[in-house]
Amino acid sequence: MSEKFEFNIQESLKAIQKILNIAEKYVEHDGFNGELAKALLALHSNINDSSFISTLNNRLITCRNFAGLKLERAWDGGFANFGKDDEVVRLHRLAIFLIIYFKELSFRGNFYIDQGHEYYFLNKLVRENRGQFLDKSAWCLDLFDDLPTLIMQDEFHSEHALAISRAMKSTDINKVEEFIRTKDESIAKIDTWNIEYEQKESAVKNLKDKLDTYQTAFNFVGLYQGFSQLKKNKDDELFGLNIQYYILIFFMAGIPNVEFIWLFNNFDENFKTVHLVVLALPSITLLFILFWFFRIILHNIRSIKSQIMQLELRMTLCQFIQSYAEKSKELKVANKEGFEKFENLIFSSIVSSDEKIPSTFDGMEHIANFVKNFKSNS
Repeated sequence: MSEKFEFNIQESLKAIQKILNIAEKYVEHDGFNGELAKALLALHSNINDSSFISTLNNRLITCRNFAGLKLERAWDGGFANFGKDDEVVRLHRLAIFLIIYFKELSFRGNFYIDQGHEYYFLNKLVRENRGQFLDKSAWCLDLFDDLPTLIMQDEFHSEHALAISRAMKSTDINKVEEFIRTKDESIAKIDTWNIEYEQKESAVKNLKDKLDTYQTAFNFVGLYQGFSQLKKNKDDELFGLNIQYYILIFFMAGIPNVEFIWLFNNFDENFKTVHLVVLALPSITLLFILFWFFRIILHNIRSIKSQIMQLELRMTLCQFIQSYAEKSKELKVANKEGFEKFENLIFSSIVSSDEKIPSTFDGMEHIANFVKNFKSNS
């Protein structure tokens, strides 16, 4: 079998357009050629389109075994080598080519021609006026008549037909007959298998949902452990700062007391004020230095406590975050403004100072302002 050709979209459309131009010249003629020209022009929007050519390439099989059925051959005639005087033959060729294409499409079940369709009129016109076609198109009419036989020949020698033939030869006919006799039982078994399959599919989906839930839970457990480890580090850091804090308090309270006791035990009439100043100056300087470090440590302690509080808050949130994700949409609809404040608190970053804690704690500003006013008044 020869290799199948492909319709060239551009060349095919060019040939169709040129022949339709000829049809416009013959549309006013009386007789068969005038009717044929009208029938072709009625199909203008259908056939003069790239989608039509693509349909021919995709659905025609037998016709594409014959290179003479290319649409370009309707214009140039192929070996017939049409000239300027062959305009009528070109009209005839295009009409016959189209009904050959439609016949294969209809035969293969891809295309149906009803009586209200433009293709039906062209098909009827060609069938009822076979004697009007010139001898140059006789072979096309013969191909039109032989097309069903050629299609069946193609099908009988196709790959899937040969595969069926081989399968039938290797199949035990007795088993086929037995299957036909027991078809009701076989159908019942298939129904049972379908029910079992649906049940197992449902069970698998339930297991998948549970595994997804467990995966989510494990993710939040890991998040909780991360916060817990971070809190432990902060607790250790706070413990060290507390030790430094109490050591500084001890020295800040001890130095003045030691100096006072020494003065109390060594004070006499010969003790001069200048001696007291000289003795007190180093102690005062040391106390200022210690007080400076005391402020730094106190600030760090407050910062660490603030961070620990935020970590504890996040550890608590990890225990309900999954339910929160499921209900957040409903909550946003019910109370959007309040819910946004809630989210700002939950998902805010951990800050290093309690002065930068999220705005949800803004109510504490009233107390802070009161303290500032009290200090300024005093």
